[in-house]
Amino acid sequence: MHKISSCALAMILGTAAACASAQSAGLTGCAAKKADVQTQLEQARAHGNKAQEAKLKIAQKQLASNCTDEGLRREREADVKKKEEKLAARQADLEKAKAKGKPKKIAQQEKKVQDAEAELKDAREKLDQ
Repeated sequence: MHKISSCALAMILGTAAACASAQSAGLTGCAAKKADVQTQLEQARAHGNKAQEAKLKIAQKQLASNCTDEGLRREREADVKKKEEKLAARQADLEKAKAKGKPKKIAQQEKKVQDAEAELKDAREKLDQ
């Protein structure tokens, strides 16, 4: 069974606003994730969305049994490292494209670098959540 973060689950289920709710309440780590899932669960119940409610109950159980702040921090640090490596690879690809001098390829690689920078920024922001 795959573990899904509550914010990722929120994005999948279309309730990304719930991610901000726990953060605005000053919660971090597992407490924030649990609060996010609880908020989403309440929304699902209010809208009579049984499928979403079932998924969120599973997410709650996984958080209760598996989430630790230390483990979450390690996961997020590993994600930042992975994103840094991806950015470095994208920048190397861009340099190769520039060396070949093909404008279309350069533009494609610049876009990939921008995407990798955005992913890294997001991963770094999650370290404090």
